[in-house]
Amino acid sequence: SSSTNSNIKFFELEDAFEDDGENVVGTKFFGGSTQKEELYVPEEEERALELQNVKSLEKTEREVEYRRFEDPNAFGDDVARRVGEALQSAINRILYEDDDDVTSWKEDLSLQWETPFSKTNPSPLVELAESKSFYNKLDVAILSAHTVQSSNDSSVVEVRWDVGVVWPNPWESRVLLTGTSVLTVRDEGDTIVLLKQSDRLDRKDGKDIVGSLSPQLSPRFWDVYHIGMSPSSELDPRFDEAPPTTANKSLSKSNNNKGKKGLLSGYKLSYLPPRLVTEPSLVDTNGRVGRAAQALPNHGFTTAIKTMGPNKESFTPVTPVEIVISKDAESDGSIVKWTVPVPPEFASKAVLPLPIVEDDDDETEGDDPASMVIATAKNKDTPSTTRFTPPPARSNSPPPDAPKSLACGYSLRPTRLVATLPYAGNPQDEEVTALRRKLYQDVVENDGFVPKLDPETGRPVFFFWMNDAKACFTRKGGLGMAVYEWRAGWSESNEVGIELEC
Repeated sequence: SSSTNSNIKFFELEDAFEDDGENVVGTKFFGGSTQKEELYVPEEEERALELQNVKSLEKTEREVEYRRFEDPNAFGDDVARRVGEALQSAINRILYEDDDDVTSWKEDLSLQWETPFSKTNPSPLVELAESKSFYNKLDVAILSAHTVQSSNDSSVVEVRWDVGVVWPNPWESRVLLTGTSVLTVRDEGDTIVLLKQSDRLDRKDGKDIVGSLSPQLSPRFWDVYHIGMSPSSELDPRFDEAPPTTANKSLSKSNNNKGKKGLLSGYKLSYLPPRLVTEPSLVDTNGRVGRAAQALPNHGFTTAIKTMGPNKESFTPVTPVEIVISKDAESDGSIVKWTVPVPPEFASKAVLPLPIVEDDDDETEGDDPASMVIATAKNKDTPSTTRFTPPPARSNSPPPDAPKSLACGYSLRPTRLVATLPYAGNPQDEEVTALRRKLYQDVVENDGFVPKLDPETGRPVFFFWMNDAKACFTRKGGLGMAVYEWRAGWSESNEVGIELEC
């Protein structure tokens, strides 16, 4: 092998890692077509095909996709499902040139349309088509719908939507607007006819489009700092006050109507609108030593994103990544659950791919437990500077057990009321325990808010927001990459939070 290595010239190594769009990077150096005949063994190839067929058969027997419009938690009745699916299909034909066979959508000639968005045309779909040329990118997803009123002549349906745009400025601000529309429609069998539409943004003043846009257009410091690393992130919306809805005139009139934030309280109180999320989870028995919660698990991804070369893919980063760690009643470990909001570009699809979670021996995260990354003392001292380090070369301690994958699926996250404190570290730092205790004392004991309890353990639901992490989605494949940014400790960009009754 030494003689072979000595014959390799430097320029050949450079050529080996070129990507011409046809050859896989590195194939020239690591064998590739020049060694295909030499390494080809017919018997082994046949055996590999047999194993692949078995695996494919096993996967087809499992649930491998999520059909959004068949989810009763998002579309609770047949009228709402038909309206939501037909409207999304009409939007997709304009934005993505998709073609499907669902119920068609039509606008009545006497359509009435009230909206906070600027408009030059009385037709929402025509206005959408014209807006597409202004923004660098425009995405719209219908997340849910429910029937408010129904009669023989027409039905009133409230739909929830996300609108994502990339603003045409030099730093390409990524803007996310959430809200609802009350639609009056007439069902003509194979066609849904829109008679009236009234749009409202998710804020106390549902018509204040300037107030919704302005905080998202300015360049964010850490996005500029890491401008060569990844695009700016789409932030999960937070509101200081509860937006009114059709079902509940004000969310502030809830179990927490007795709670009131004190003038000197250091936490931040936020209302979060409903969002479509993906939620991978696993059982972790290594605790702070394994640091499993610091990165999204492998079984949460549904694709891979190509970021270089002539065939590189565009993707949408979203922030934050939420982590909830709770006690596992069936073992000595903990259940770690990640919650990642799904951007409207991907959520606009009717069918979303689900990751395959392997059973038995294949369900562990990683093939070799000894290869798991662990945090060193340096990582604990400077968590924002050094996030992961490989295990030491030699150790007398047994290797940590590999976490066991539980599941991963999509769900419509309901409206939430949360309180958070800033923090510069990671979700499994020892300091997080003290912050949780302080947060509980300030929010519940001092200010009188009612905490939301875990139905399994009966304990308050605490969570961790990784604002220095970006979960990246493509429209075709879904979650395909996670980016973990360095951030200085003084920024305290992450957050420890508690969920409250809403």
